[in-house]
Amino acid sequence: MSYLTRIEISGLRNLNSVSLSLSSNINLLYGENGSGKTSLLEALSLLGLGRSFRSHKTRSLISHDQSTLTTFAEIEGMGLTSSVGLQKSRNGNTLIRINGQAAPSAAALAQLLPLQILNADSFQLIEGSPLQRRRFLDWMVFHVKPGFIEPWRRLQRLIKQRNSLLRRDKITRLDLVPWDKEFAELSEIIHRMRQTVFEEFSVLAKVLVDDFAEGFASIDIAYLPGWNTEQAYDESLAESFDRDVRDGYTHIGPHRADLKFTAEGKPAAEVLSRGQEKSLIAALHIAQAKLYQDKTKNPCVFLVDDLLAELDSKNTVRLAAWLNRLKGQAFITGVSKELLLAAWETEKDASMSTEGSEIKLFHVEQGIISPVELTN
Repeated sequence: MSYLTRIEISGLRNLNSVSLSLSSNINLLYGENGSGKTSLLEALSLLGLGRSFRSHKTRSLISHDQSTLTTFAEIEGMGLTSSVGLQKSRNGNTLIRINGQAAPSAAALAQLLPLQILNADSFQLIEGSPLQRRRFLDWMVFHVKPGFIEPWRRLQRLIKQRNSLLRRDKITRLDLVPWDKEFAELSEIIHRMRQTVFEEFSVLAKVLVDDFAEGFASIDIAYLPGWNTEQAYDESLAESFDRDVRDGYTHIGPHRADLKFTAEGKPAAEVLSRGQEKSLIAALHIAQAKLYQDKTKNPCVFLVDDLLAELDSKNTVRLAAWLNRLKGQAFITGVSKELLLAAWETEKDASMSTEGSEIKLFHVEQGIISPVELTN
């Protein structure tokens, strides 16, 4: 099991310099809106993703009186202590170090610190573009299929190159053959990996959705590969050539894959209430974390922003129980200390008990994060 034991932050938004000892299990942060709670979660996302989950603009992350932001953490796992640090400058430069050595890319961070993020933007999984759902699917494939990242990167480069060729004058099918051969091979590889992982995920998702979605419509999830897989991809690509040339981009392929969520045969976004969508999204993230844990024997780190605004009281307790059951590390924010703690009180139903959680409580006020002693 891997978890963060300590985090240090400087130069991030409105936070004062931060140095905190963390719980290996549940870390609750409470305070008024705008106090800096979400900024601490951003620091964690920088360490796990190389970027903030709130903004891609570096300048907006750095405190107005600072030229850089730095976040650093120590991670315990497998009997070893690792260190990870990230620095971003106003000029756009990013430095990443793992155990004192420069990291080649943010992918190394994701492998070291696998994050599950639940916040208001999580609605994009149901209501947003296919890109959001591909990212959700590919998070799983990246983490449980070590050979996924390289063909995925090569495919991204090929898509850009092919689309550039399609926009040239008088392009012919023969001009694309050398590109399309590799494109087809990579597409088949990526599809097979995605399909395998999705099939395993869908089994877990059904259990979790039934648990969270108690009392509402039956939910179905389908994986759409991005082309008709009943024929070879190179054949589909050839059939799509005229349309691709006309529009100047590649219409079919793994870059067009999607997940389809339906409730009683209709699009879930049209049928489910906002509260039901929130419950569904929580269930899907728990299922994703469960798959990762089953495959790697290591838990995810959960970042849950404004928990009580996103879930009703029943599903708040249900999420708390699942986080405890997974025995991973979680960082959860909210306005009310009492309501946050109430979610982790022992339930009468032993199967949903959160007894045994190691909880640390932090108060956040005007950018200052202070540990709060828990009393029995």
